[in-house]
Amino acid sequence: MGQGPYNPADATESLAVADAEGARLESYRVRLQVFAGRRVHDWTAAEDIAQETLKRGLEALRAGRIRNPDALGGYLFQTAMRLCMHRGRSAGRERRALQRLGSVEPVSAEEGALTRLMSAEDRSSLQQALGELSPDDRSLLELTYRDELDSAEIGRRLGLTAGNVCVRRHRAIRKLAQLLGVRKASDRHLDD
Repeated sequence: MGQGPYNPADATESLAVADAEGARLESYRVRLQVFAGRRVHDWTAAEDIAQETLKRGLEALRAGRIRNPDALGGYLFQTAMRLCMHRGRSAGRERRALQRLGSVEPVSAEEGALTRLMSAEDRSSLQQALGELSPDDRSLLELTYRDELDSAEIGRRLGLTAGNVCVRRHRAIRKLAQLLGVRKASDRHLDD
């Protein structure tokens, strides 16, 4: 029932083990911060993720869930990855909740990050020019800029190679620029 009489040597040994665990975990802090920072693009959030990862690592060590000391690094970086993904999902849920409550200007399906920066007149011109593009070109540009998909994913959806998507996107942008009356800087000197 009882643990027996207090023994100062046991307490000292327990503190030494705790210090060794803490020092071992602390050696991962900077690497975890950089790892998280590359994923969340926010240094403060990366510090928070590193701290939470180290806390969970210490809990796992003390609970005996990490039996192989060589597995500690893998455990920590896997935990950090999960925390980064959770933070991204949480941010998306929070943004959508704020939009529902009217605290943030809603973003329609047709309005991506680039068009929010444009004036209403420019948006109208862009919508008109997009309407003049072929459906294939318009779809490709929407997948790229509205849905923010990479070339490989667009290629899978449209049955094209990633290289073909890049070529078609370049051509579609060139057509759109012509419709909007925008020319490359290298072509402007011809008018002078």
